[in-house]
Amino acid sequence: MEKLAVIDGVIAILEKEIEQGRRASKEAFEAATDEDAYSDGKYDTRSLEASYLAGGQAQIVKELGDALQGFKLLRAQHFMQPPLKQIGLGSLVEIESGGESSWYIIGPGGGGLDVDIDKTKITVLTLHSPLGRKLASKIKGDKIELPNGAGTVKSVV
Repeated sequence: MEKLAVIDGVIAILEKEIEQGRRASKEAFEAATDEDAYSDGKYDTRSLEASYLAGGQAQIVKELGDALQGFKLLRAQHFMQPPLKQIGLGSLVEIESGGESSWYIIGPGGGGLDVDIDKTKITVLTLHSPLGRKLASKIKGDKIELPNGAGTVKSVV
């Protein structure tokens, strides 16, 4: 598995998600400030709800932007640093459990995003996620405890 292709795939997905989030945030802001959204009475909360939605959308866009910047930095570091043997930020990891393999990339954000490379699904994990914490500092061949049983770190790129 080519780590650079995975990083580029994650960057493309993040850019798409950010664009969609910006559109949704703009629509929510326009709904919150539209003159039809003003309260018709004390129990009419359309404007307030729309403003909460706009704020939430803006926060999501910010978090995705932070993840995008982090992955762009990982891409640049890919050319400057030799691969690590221990799992850490930027590691591409294959875990085998029950005869099946799962691929993950440890990222600075964007946890839960999936990218398909050569018909293989790679999931973004952060070191703050439960599985990310279990994988931190492991090396090839280490055993980890998974919800569905034990797993083995098969490869670290």
